[in-house]
Amino acid sequence: MKSYLKGQGIDFISVADNNLILKAMTTVGAANRAFKVVITNYVVGTNVVYAPSNNPAVPAALAPLIQSIAGLDDMTLYQPRHIVQRTHRHVGPIGGYNPAALRTAYNANSLLNAGAKGAGQTVALFELDGYNAADVDMYRNTYKLGPGKYINVMVDGATNTPGMGAIEVALDMEVVSAMAPMATQRVYIGPNSTAGLKDTYNQIVTDNKAKVVSISWGLCEALSDKADMDALSAIFKQGAAQGQSFFAASGDAGAYDCGTYGELGVDWPANDPNVVGVGGTKLQLGSGNTYSSESAWGDKITNTGGGGGVSSHFNRPAYQAGLNLTNSKRMVPDVSANADPATGYSIYCSASVSCQGWTIVGGTSAAAPLWAGIAVDVNQYLAAQKKPTLGHANAMLYRLHTTSLPYAAYHDIITGDNLHYQAAKGYDLATGIGTLDVWNIARDLAALPGGSVKPTPTPTPRPTSTPRPTPTVKPGPTPRIA
Repeated sequence: MKSYLKGQGIDFISVADNNLILKAMTTVGAANRAFKVVITNYVVGTNVVYAPSNNPAVPAALAPLIQSIAGLDDMTLYQPRHIVQRTHRHVGPIGGYNPAALRTAYNANSLLNAGAKGAGQTVALFELDGYNAADVDMYRNTYKLGPGKYINVMVDGATNTPGMGAIEVALDMEVVSAMAPMATQRVYIGPNSTAGLKDTYNQIVTDNKAKVVSISWGLCEALSDKADMDALSAIFKQGAAQGQSFFAASGDAGAYDCGTYGELGVDWPANDPNVVGVGGTKLQLGSGNTYSSESAWGDKITNTGGGGGVSSHFNRPAYQAGLNLTNSKRMVPDVSANADPATGYSIYCSASVSCQGWTIVGGTSAAAPLWAGIAVDVNQYLAAQKKPTLGHANAMLYRLHTTSLPYAAYHDIITGDNLHYQAAKGYDLATGIGTLDVWNIARDLAALPGGSVKPTPTPTPRPTSTPRPTPTVKPGPTPRIA
């Protein structure tokens, strides 16, 4: 492959440590020749982007070696999965659930009081925007969580410059801080493009310095390129094999992730078999922040709700066999947590025009880092008892659901819907296997016989097309590829 690129006038840069990604840099003309495309400028909304006007192609002898081709466009890909609540509620400085409320409701205090607060553990945050560390410090200081430890990892030339997505990064870091205050947070920031997100995920996996990964950005499966999903799945599979647990937001449009009411769809990468898809609920508290009730999140007035449904791309993984729902494809979500903005999280962010101090935020992108933070604590607890850590979390969490164990690990959500699928006893497509009882999960995992479970196989690689927008007659600047 390197010889072919060199022959086409393309400068080879590097091969990732796991040999899954080859990076190169070239001109538009050389890229057009090498991949038999015509890269053109397009106007998408108010933005000028570049992308090929046809599908890329390579010589037949090379095609079996290539899973996907990225970097031929600069289109923004992922969207954050959060919703800001404008109506102030109780608990936080101006409303919203604070760390004490979340810990009490989900029975995490016993685990944290036992010393499992994330010390010696690292969580990776996948991000496509920057943040202001002072915002996270403000949150931690307000709620007496102690000083934080943040390590920034910049990918493909990205910078920690807060933009419109800064509130997403603050949300992730602050929710993880709430549940695992002593954990180190490695914040991976990459460009919001096909190549950027692949490189960022691959950096997380090849670094292998965080055994828990939180993902709050996603894209509707139907709008995602199949080869890109398969390429990323190979990265997740490697991560799962080396003991990394991935928690991804399942989306905030209920069962209609693509935003078109009436067309069912799920979110990528929550749909991946080696990623824990985290759905959303509405959590009601009793006196003293105790757990009162919980229902599936689905608001028909705002058309928002926890993402859930059936993948059209990935087959059913082995860990979903034998559930009360029968399906040949991957079902989402796996688990859930509070996500309704009406019962949202107290968050501080002042880094950009998208956030102006204390606010209340909901969405499954709050539920995913909540699970990730707890996973870090649980890993510390298990390691102290010389027990296997979560590793491939999907399989381990389903074992708690299907195995007779001393404690009830989950709240089985049986009321509400996600705009289409009804919550019901057992597994359902609105809330998965349920929400977490943290102390019970930790003790049940410690009681499980055997070790971690092998990751789910990845689909056979195959080259395919690159997404492209509809061209307009409006001219744009000359494109460059880097």
